[in-house]
This record gives sequence, structure tokens and C-alpha cells, in this order.
Amino acid sequence: MNQWSDPAGQNPRPGSRAPSGARGEMDLFDLLALAWSQRGLILVLFAVIFAVGVAASMTLLKPSYQAGLPLLVVLEDDPTPNTAGTGAEFQLDAIMQSEAEILASDAVLRRAVQEVGPAVLLNGEANSESLALRFLRTGFSVDRAPNASILNASFEAGDPDQAARALNAIVDAYLAYREDVLVGSGVAGIVEQRARASEAYDAALSQLNAYLVANGISNFDADKLAAETRVSTIQDRLISARADRDAARAAVAALNQRLAEIPQSVELYVENGVSGVLLERRAERANLLARYQPTAPAVQAVDREIAAIEDFIASGAADGLGQRRVGINPIYQAMETDRAAREATALAEAGRVTALDDQLISARNEVARLRQLEPEFVRLSQDVNAYAQTTGRLAGLEAAAETRTAMAGGVADTIRVFDRAQPPVEGSSLKKLGLVASFVLAAGVSLFVGLVRGYVKTYLPGPPVRVSPSSQRARASQEGAIDQAAPGQTEAPTAAAHHPPQVAAAPAMSARPPMAPHPVSRPVPTAAQAALADLPVVARIRER
Repeated sequence: MNQWSDPAGQNPRPGSRAPSGARGEMDLFDLLALAWSQRGLILVLFAVIFAVGVAASMTLLKPSYQAGLPLLVVLEDDPTPNTAGTGAEFQLDAIMQSEAEILASDAVLRRAVQEVGPAVLLNGEANSESLALRFLRTGFSVDRAPNASILNASFEAGDPDQAARALNAIVDAYLAYREDVLVGSGVAGIVEQRARASEAYDAALSQLNAYLVANGISNFDADKLAAETRVSTIQDRLISARADRDAARAAVAALNQRLAEIPQSVELYVENGVSGVLLERRAERANLLARYQPTAPAVQAVDREIAAIEDFIASGAADGLGQRRVGINPIYQAMETDRAAREATALAEAGRVTALDDQLISARNEVARLRQLEPEFVRLSQDVNAYAQTTGRLAGLEAAAETRTAMAGGVADTIRVFDRAQPPVEGSSLKKLGLVASFVLAAGVSLFVGLVRGYVKTYLPGPPVRVSPSSQRARASQEGAIDQAAPGQTEAPTAAAHHPPQVAAAPAMSARPPMAPHPVSRPVPTAAQAALADLPVVARIRER
């Protein structure tokens, strides 16, 4: 043991021990002795730390459940397990590594979160995609046995149903993502896009129909064309009506001017009686001829009268003489009738022109209204046409993708899922490991603290104690009693008093500055030191 004494070299410092042989290190027996001396402190510290560890293990360490799902990778046309993986070893390792990377990729995990939903994966505790993705990354793992074409996917969580649900979601997303990557058809994505395009087309068409109904339009293009055609027709009819009206008015004006020049009444005929006399004489001659010969005097007399009358008439002496009769001029009357008809025609055409003017205004207003509605109609029509074209294009892509998928011959169908993941019945817990760790930690800490405390109290020197000569003699008598109780230790102090050993160079000890010699006395041993002295280990230490 390392020893420290006062500069005079007469008495050892209180609290130090002088072994029979000079040793510079401690052995197992010294450590056991120090631990035994501090057993109370060690037991108390061990009980406190172990109790805290047990409580923490029982409350904080929850059981975890691991759901597993094997996936068979078929490398040949025969899907039986005997032929799975019969290809070259390099091909098997490359394919299995690729499948494992795809299965554990963030794209698959992110797709699982999007398809199932973060709230479902997290049991409703949160609705954050980042938390759900972190949860899948933490709990999911995939491995395989050497020279085997089976991937063992597993997921560990605190809830068995949650573990099975998360694992099934990852496997489903992996199968769908693998089909998109390997086949490249993307049928499901195209179908979804087509459905969204169809919904957008229906919505745009509904908006267009509602717009047309709200504005009283059945077919915008047809209504606009009809309105424009109507305007042209009304304009043509209006021009014709105005021409007819003007022609009728001009005819009325001409007739009025002509009528002003024509007399309204004319002389119809004149009755003078000469013709009547001549007719009577002729009738009389015919009567006489019925009774007489033409040469008869009576007949000859009548002939002379007739000849005289005819000569009178032929001479014109009877013209303009006699009874006159006056009446309406028939030409004036016909022109008056024509003028009335022309005036009626002019009035009718004037009314027609007025009506056509109103119709033209209405038609032009309708055309103007349709032109105001045309931009919105064009926008809605363009939306409908765009969505229709998009839907048609996606329909073609879907048909082509389905054809490629059918022609692929099951290229992506090389993964066989034995069964859906089921919630595990039993879980694994770290409570036993926590208890063991608590025991080891409590034992180590308590033993370390006890050894340090024992070393400090036993081997490190304390401050020097000044005593009077009378007290020194009383102490000497007490030391004699102690030496009688331990005969094997009587010579060591005396030898140490006459031949003080040199201070050993140890890292834990440092030389103190020289001090003036002064009388010192050894302290009275305590009950713990007395019990320590009775141990066989301590006795063996003293023998050394």
C-alpha cells in the first residue's frame, strides 16, 4: 500500500495504514474489503436505483407486435416454390435486391400513405402525412434468406391491428407501384385520369346548358344564325315595302294630277225626235205596202216624206238639236277608283314599313344580345370541347394501355402473396431486458460509489492532529491495548516509527510540503474499522 507520513518520519498520519511489505497497487482482496466496509451504502443505493429502473421498465417499455408477410418472387414460368429461384445466382441476387429496394423505397411508403390515409395508419392519433411516413419507415423492414426467392416483409408497432394494417397497405402499394414501374402501362392511373376528365366534362357541360337555359337559348349557333338571317330578311322586306309604299304614293300623286285635268261629268246622248219620225214613216210605208201597190199614191206620198226626212238628217241640220242627257265621266270614275286603290296600297305599305322597322329593331337587339353572350358561351364551349378531347385522348390511351398490359403476358405478375397479414397474437417486450439493465446499472453504480467512499475514508490521509504530551501518553496506553488485541500487528508500528518508509510515487498520492515536527497520536478505531479488522480478508491484507 502507498504510505504517507509526517516529515519527521516518526509517526504515521492519522487514517493511514502501514502494511508489512511496500506495495504500490490494490488487489481483489483490497476491493472486497472496501466493498464490505461500505455494504450499507451499497445496498441502499442499489435498492433505490434498481427500484427506479424497475418502475421505468414497467411503465415506459411497452410490448411491440410484429406482423409478417412472405412474398414469393417467381423467376421462371413455373410458379411453384421448387422452381422459384432456379436461375443463375447472380440473377437471383440482383432481382431479389431490386425487389427489396422497391419494397422499402419511399415511393412505395408514400403511396401507401396516400392510398390508405395517415389517420388510418396512425389509428386516428394524427392526420399528418409526414408523421405517417416516418411511422412506416421506423416500423417496416424486409429481409430474405440466402439462396431463396422469398422476401419476408415485417412491420413492428405497438398495436397488432395497426401493424397488420400498415403491412398490408405497404404490400398493396408495392404491387401497384411495381406494376406501374415494370409494365409501364399505368392503366389504373389512366382510368383515374379519364374518370376525372369525364367528371370535369360533365360539370362543364352542365354549366353550359345552365347558361343557355338562363338566357333562353336552345342552340346558340343556330339561334345566332337565325337572328342574323332574320335581320337580313327583314331588311330585304323593308326595302321592298318602302319601294311599294313610295310607288303607291307616286301613283296616287299622278292620278290626282290627271284627275284634275279630266271633267268629272260628260254628255251622254241627245234626243231630237227626227229619227223617231223617220222610223214612224218607214213603219207606215210597210203597212201601206201590205194593202197597196208601190205605185199607189198613198205609198208614193210616204216615200216622198221618208226621202225628205233622210235628206234633212243627212244635211246635219238636226245635229245638236233635241233633248240632251249628262252623266259621270267613266274615265274620271275609273281613275278615281284607281287612285283610291293606290292610296290604300300606300297606307298598307306604310304600315308594313312601320312593322318591319319594329321587327328589324327587335332582330338587331337579339343579335346584339347574342353577341354579348357569345364570349362566355365560347369560353364554356371551349371548356367542354377541351374536356371532350381530353376524355377521348385518355380513352385511347386507356385502350392502348390495356392492350399493352394484355400483350405483356404477366411480366409484372411475378410476385405471389401467400396471404394477407394478420394481427399477431403475441408481442415482444423489452421489460426483461430493462430489468436486467436496471440490475446491472444499480449494482455497478452502487458498487462504484461504495468503493470510492471506502477508498477515501480508508486510504486517503486526513489533516494532522496536535496533541499534548499527556494526551499522547493516554493514546499510547490505548494503542498498547489495541496491539494486544491484534498481536500480528505489534511490530509494524514500531518498525515504522524507527524506520519510516519513503512515500511511494503513485498517481493518487502527492507529496506535501515539509512541516515542522510535532507530536501526533493515532485515532481511536471506530466500530466499522474494528469489524473490518476482524475479517480474514483484512487479516490477509495486513499480513502482506
